[in-house]
Amino acid sequence: MLSSFGMILIAILISIYELRPMMREKLFKEAIIFCFLLSSGTLLTILITLGVNIPNPLNWVITFIKPLTDLIDILFT
Repeated sequence: MLSSFGMILIAILISIYELRPMMREKLFKEAIIFCFLLSSGTLLTILITLGVNIPNPLNWVITFIKPLTDLIDILFT
């Protein structure tokens, strides 16, 4: 639990350091994307530290592509 708090604290410090210049230069779109990516990464890091099993996205890709590759294999062999 303490490591989760540390990750949140580090994310807050990074966002303060990075968002100040973005706001001064009026880079609002970049700031929104930065916040989304930082919060996504922080959430994943916290979940991993808490021991939550996160599925691998490559398994989903294999599930959808495998029937297509099997079909192509049947057609060309």
